[in-house]
Amino acid sequence: MARIPETLGSLKLVAQLGLGRHCQIWEAVEAGTGRRVAVKLVVPEAAKDAGQRKLLEHELKVARSVSHPTIIRIERISDDGGLPHLVMELFPHPNLKKQVAAGVEPLAPRLQRIVTETALALDHLHGRGWVHRDVKPDNVLAAPDGAVKVIDLAIAARRPGMLAGLFGGRSLAQGSPSYMPPEQIRGQSVDPRADIYSLGCTIYELVSGKPPFAAATTNDLLNKHVSATPPPIESLNPNVSAGLAKLIRQMLAKKPDDRPATMRDVLTQLRAIRW
Repeated sequence: MARIPETLGSLKLVAQLGLGRHCQIWEAVEAGTGRRVAVKLVVPEAAKDAGQRKLLEHELKVARSVSHPTIIRIERISDDGGLPHLVMELFPHPNLKKQVAAGVEPLAPRLQRIVTETALALDHLHGRGWVHRDVKPDNVLAAPDGAVKVIDLAIAARRPGMLAGLFGGRSLAQGSPSYMPPEQIRGQSVDPRADIYSLGCTIYELVSGKPPFAAATTNDLLNKHVSATPPPIESLNPNVSAGLAKLIRQMLAKKPDDRPATMRDVLTQLRAIRW
């Protein structure tokens, strides 16, 4: 892999925070002001790929249409240094995937706040006409006190019925196999209940330490989301309350009509159950 430059225009890269197939996340310092920001940059091998820049442009568009303390703030897009990149708010805390890897027990005291704030972020996103389509522990940063930032709006899509359609004709089947709802796997139109399913998968993992399904191949994994029943959450964590276990089952219903109708309904239940 080609080396990432030390500077991008006025930004000096100081520490890598995350790594994806086509993008990296870095902490950077702005020359002159000393302000610390996060930078999402396209790796050199993909820098000339118009599709990757289009994803960044779309992510910026979505971010500028929302405003909520639990959604990461994106300031601008730039090509300084020869690499397309987004400059965004720095929230210097690990994502939930990394935190689950260290064990679910330390998450327990913060779990209610983490899940509630994630649901608030998604409710705001839905209210502005978007479906995230990639809700997963990797895309939620969480502080020690439980405050969160939902990140990665790159494949967010307009809700059905909104005037603006999908950008660039990208497939609705995009997403992360361990957290995708059946309708998204089938390539059908998705609405906020798709994010409710994915959030259900995320809560399941935060409570049990593993996603609802595992398989040797991606196809087998997707087939399980379509037709299999996950192990009861109580069998993996006997401390889970009956109310939370019931809500997780509802959120993981195969049919969207069998899930809570809106994220606002999920929030109502989250606030009512015993954790």
